[in-house]
Amino acid sequence: MSGNFYSDSKYKHLQSTIAKTNWRLGKYSFRIKPLQNRVCCSRDCDKTFAIKPYLKQKYCSRRCAAHVNNLGRKHSLETRQKISSTIKRFCPPPPRRIVTLLPVQCLNANCKKVFFVPPYMATKRKYCSNYCHMQIIGRNTTSPKASRGKSGIRPDIDDSICFYSTWEANIARVLTLMNINWQYSPKIFDLGKHTYRPDFYLPDSNLFLEVKNYMNDYSRERDRLFRQKYPNIKLEIISKEKYKQLESVFKPLIYKWE
Repeated sequence: MSGNFYSDSKYKHLQSTIAKTNWRLGKYSFRIKPLQNRVCCSRDCDKTFAIKPYLKQKYCSRRCAAHVNNLGRKHSLETRQKISSTIKRFCPPPPRRIVTLLPVQCLNANCKKVFFVPPYMATKRKYCSNYCHMQIIGRNTTSPKASRGKSGIRPDIDDSICFYSTWEANIARVLTLMNINWQYSPKIFDLGKHTYRPDFYLPDSNLFLEVKNYMNDYSRERDRLFRQKYPNIKLEIISKEKYKQLESVFKPLIYKWE
């Protein structure tokens, strides 16, 4: 018997009408079978997942199935190359971005070297090296490259003093709490190659204080030149270790410690 009548449009329409009529009359029942909870058979997982009862799935994911079934399996070089080419085809690497470097001339009059930088640094980079940078700004009282603290006025100390860092402000609070008369950066010392302006001056003891988180080559050179040119002036460095000791003692006593 030929089955060509199954593709006939009249037969399809008749069967569709019969099925819709039986659904309206309630002759067909649609029952949703509840999902079955299973535990993943992978020893490293033990995850519980819900699945239809007639399925034979033993693992919660393909990853767990691969960890168990592919254990000890060794692919040949040809197979690994096929897998690699397939991954590259579906996940191609991002296109490499070529950045055109822009020429910039060093602002140091003794150098004027032309160097190349990315476009986003063309307006910021002015010197070809730190050596040329320090040749220009080295005579500033506080080098922009050396100041990394939070500068600003502290109303609880003095409305007319702008401290360069939180450490300087906290040292000023310590001196005020101890009733020690102090002045903030009152004098600039000419060192020839550089200038030096200590952070604090204690007039009662004729002592200068310098707050230093770390000593780089530039700071060591200024300190050496200062002590060499002004041997009779007393200068004390408050290093990171000394500051931490003061912080452990005075931080609980000062309300606005930073």
